[in-house]
Amino acid sequence: MADYASQTVAQLKEILKERGLSTEGKKADLVSRLTESDSANSGEATITTSTTNVTETATQPTAETGGGAATEATETNEQADTTGGTTTTETTTSNETTSEAKKEKEAPKVLTPEERKSLAVELLNKKIARAEKFGDEAAAEQARKDLNRVSKFGVELGTSLAREIGLVDNKLGEKKHHGHFKGKKFGGKHHRGFKKNNRRN
Repeated sequence: MADYASQTVAQLKEILKERGLSTEGKKADLVSRLTESDSANSGEATITTSTTNVTETATQPTAETGGGAATEATETNEQADTTGGTTTTETTTSNETTSEAKKEKEAPKVLTPEERKSLAVELLNKKIARAEKFGDEAAAEQARKDLNRVSKFGVELGTSLAREIGLVDNKLGEKKHHGHFKGKKFGGKHHRGFKKNNRRN
């Protein structure tokens, strides 16, 4: 294994291209990808050398005993080959799992009405318990009313309760006035405009 941390990003990307690995990411990502590749390659090399050792030991008894030991050696080689194939399959499976996890994270959260209802009931029960704990009867009564409404009708997506649960993006309803100053000079109640006649000298 080489010391990848001392190499430049360009050199690391070159090595990754040679090995057929992804070249995207920061230097730490590139180094970790190369070290994982090295450890996987060393694992395969160990399997290959153990297969070679098994073959050598198996051929020696073959010369002495005959056909019985040869069959055992072939079975051992097949088992070693199967182990090597399994290692490759596990690596491929972990890569597929990672890509599937990324796709799942990107997908928006869509809940059924029953799931939304259960989330709302859970939140409202917490609110009731919290209000009772701190002696706020008005908030507890309001939460009980909301709980009754949710249990009868469910949760509408446009409500504040849906925002609290996380069903609706909080930034959706917020309007930002970029560049629209509503002060006295520009667009306020006493705005006189920009006509030359209205300007003060």
